[in-house]
Amino acid sequence: MKENHLIDIETKLAYLEDTMQTLNDILVRQQRDIERLTARFTEVLERMKTAESAADNTTIDERPPHY
Repeated sequence: MKENHLIDIETKLAYLEDTMQTLNDILVRQQRDIERLTARFTEVLERMKTAESAADNTTIDERPPHY
């Protein structure tokens, strides 16, 4: 009886270790995704700031050449 109980505990421990490794792998992948998305977001913000600066340098009353 004790031997079966020990085998059950070892089996559960093996499944828990596998689950922990799987969750760790997922967490590492998510962290990489977050870092990649943060970098991309920063890049997009910089482009928007540059575009806003360029737009601020043009006058609002400027008419297109065909007028």
